[in-house]
Amino acid sequence: MKKVFFTIILSCVFLISSAQFTLVSSVESPNEGDSWEISNFTQNMGIGYSLNDKTMIGAVKSGDDYNVFARHNLKMGFVCVEAPTEDMSENMSAGWGMYINLFKGISATPMYMMPLKEDEDGGREGSFSIGLSYNL
Repeated sequence: MKKVFFTIILSCVFLISSAQFTLVSSVESPNEGDSWEISNFTQNMGIGYSLNDKTMIGAVKSGDDYNVFARHNLKMGFVCVEAPTEDMSENMSAGWGMYINLFKGISATPMYMMPLKEDEDGGREGSFSIGLSYNL
């Protein structure tokens, strides 16, 4: 029984260690009159798990809530879908971004996201953000 338990633990460790995890964060500029702080970089941090070379799923903190996201790499960047954990279909956003390698494992990720559902006025105002990612 000890050998079976040890084999299961060891195989789980190898599966997790061979997996590709990525830390992601989006940078928020400070309000007018405020200075840059470390919280501008850590406000919206999350973690992604690469299923294969092209697809990543993960979760990112958005204020007090969490959003789930999926990214699919293309030749010239990636497409991204993001939704909050509550009312996912009502507040889903889709967009495009790209990785700009800065150092080994660290990338800047400019991204443009647009909601899939129109607001009350019939418009869909998108947002541009710049983030950082680090491959573990």
